[in-house]
Amino acid sequence: MANRNFNGVQINQSVTIVEQAGADIEDVRNRIMAYDKDGNVVLAVDGSVVPVGIALIESGVNDISGVESGKVNAGDDVDIQIKDIGYILAGGEIAKGNEVMAFSGLAVKAESGNYVVGIALSADAKDEYCRVQITKYQKGQEAHEEEKNNG
Repeated sequence: MANRNFNGVQINQSVTIVEQAGADIEDVRNRIMAYDKDGNVVLAVDGSVVPVGIALIESGVNDISGVESGKVNAGDDVDIQIKDIGYILAGGEIAKGNEVMAFSGLAVKAESGNYVVGIALSADAKDEYCRVQITKYQKGQEAHEEEKNNG
């Protein structure tokens, strides 16, 4: 560990962090990000990976023509929202109050045992922006069993 001197209380109230991309990503904007084995960020492939947060709408290339907007190359910086309320591009139908997880970086309704990135604050169709309260945790099995018994 680097030699650091911490004087006083160290609390960072920032809602965002900046991390390096671990791979080329065609469009990172409003996608769910996770750490790779090297500690860099990549699209969260599914609910089996712990989410870091949501890439900001201004992450990646800012191309006025729209051709390369949101593109990042491996090693580029990615701005990521890690708490509070943000927007994720929906990968399917999402209802208000649904727990959402990642599927290819997009938000889908969470399944039992998977890692949740947040709670949907809007009802949205595929490819719409879903307003989400970022609340990261693993969805328990007991909720799934109770649904089966009451369903």
